Amino acid sequence: MKNWFSGTILNYLRNIVPYLVVFIASLWSPSDTDLGWHLRYGEYFFKNFTILQENIFSWQMPNYHWVNHSWATDVVTFIIYKSTGFIGLTIAGALVVTLIFYFFARAAKLSFWQQAITFPILLYLEEPLTVISFRSQLLSLLALSILYYLFSVFEDGKRKKLFLALPLFLLWSNFHGGFILGLGIFIVWVALFIFKQFWTSNKLRNKLNTSEIKLLITILFCCLLSTLINPFGIGVYQETIRHFGNPLAKYIIEWLPFDILTPLWWRLIFWGVLIFISLLIIIIRLQFIDKIHYIVPLLILYGLSLIARRYTWTMFLVSIPIIKEMLVLLKSIGEKKLTNITYIIFIASYFYIVFVINPTKNILYMNWQRYCYVYARCSPDSAEALKKYATDKKILTFYNWGGWLIWNYPEIKPSVDGRMSFWQDDSGYSAFKDYYFLEQNLADVHRTDYDVVYMPPTKPVWSQMMKLVEQGKWTVSYSDDFASIFVRL
Repeated sequence: MKNWFSGTILNYLRNIVPYLVVFIASLWSPSDTDLGWHLRYGEYFFKNFTILQENIFSWQMPNYHWVNHSWATDVVTFIIYKSTGFIGLTIAGALVVTLIFYFFARAAKLSFWQQAITFPILLYLEEPLTVISFRSQLLSLLALSILYYLFSVFEDGKRKKLFLALPLFLLWSNFHGGFILGLGIFIVWVALFIFKQFWTSNKLRNKLNTSEIKLLITILFCCLLSTLINPFGIGVYQETIRHFGNPLAKYIIEWLPFDILTPLWWRLIFWGVLIFISLLIIIIRLQFIDKIHYIVPLLILYGLSLIARRYTWTMFLVSIPIIKEMLVLLKSIGEKKLTNITYIIFIASYFYIVFVINPTKNILYMNWQRYCYVYARCSPDSAEALKKYATDKKILTFYNWGGWLIWNYPEIKPSVDGRMSFWQDDSGYSAFKDYYFLEQNLADVHRTDYDVVYMPPTKPVWSQMMKLVEQGKWTVSYSDDFASIFVRL
């Protein structure tokens, strides 16, 4: 009885401890600079019971018709914030990250000790994304983790459970445009799974399971149709596809590659080496064809990560089923030693997170003032000073402050904000491109019709504005460590 009880407790701890560590490590304050406009979109939905599709929040490109592919996330974000504030968003973000780890671990069938090795490393690798807390990109990764879990369930013989991918893609297409990447991975996975079936049947001279292939193709086709059940129909494809190969992407950091020799670049290279070693092991074991439907999507994502950093966080996670193969080499240490090492890793991780990272500071001390000073690097006093110019002056505002202004100072319409990076009207005009050239001092603000410039001292245009002040062409109306307001004379 005693052995049974202690065994039950140990099994319970093995099931809960890894995810408890992930949850606590993911308790980050919401720091997305777009948070403000996401909240406004969610608020608009509840006030008007319709989805906002025109631009009413910034004065550039007024009434621009925009396909908001993450409209459902905005609604959920507003509900959480309205009912529980920043604390709720922090907890929601941590829960989503924990579920992502759970489903990918289940998909790869990670053992307790394999979780101990991979979870801390993945938490470190994914931190640039998870540190921002609850946002649509996390929900997209959650959907992808569920899809990979359904893949594994399908391979275990529970074929019809893959039909759950239909409601998954229906929801996914309303919560984030990343569903297109998920659909692309699904297509590649199905194509390679069918290829594997043909290869195996020819090699073993077995009869091909055509019913299984028909089932896969049927589910894939139905998933494609389910993504069209959204307020914008095929428009979500048009909006999302315009991100790929768009010339405006070169001005947006998440669509750029990592700078060579930077820490984030080294993380990518380090993981690439581990993937290469894992593939060598798979090839030596003659398992390449058997795992080809997981290998090829990973290699595609790794190649994309070298081009645009936004794919990196997805690539790290989908590599779990492949990286797992390298971890098998650690079995030579012995099961008992591995178990003891596992407990040490999780206990050390827990205490490091609780006492060094100290997530309570993220939960208990977050408000809009801290958000402004610590994350958005702005100042409420400067926004208060800007109000007097909001009605009759044309203002150039800092891009990253757009969301903050939209939520906290609705009387001040920013010139651009985080929604607008890929906006182009029928004539090809992009307000963001014009803004970027001015911000980087690649175009002369003085030759525009702007009356006011509201910028942080970290931007090249700020130095140019100070020169214009010295020349007596502009004046400084307000200035602090975070922001300055320049007014044309």
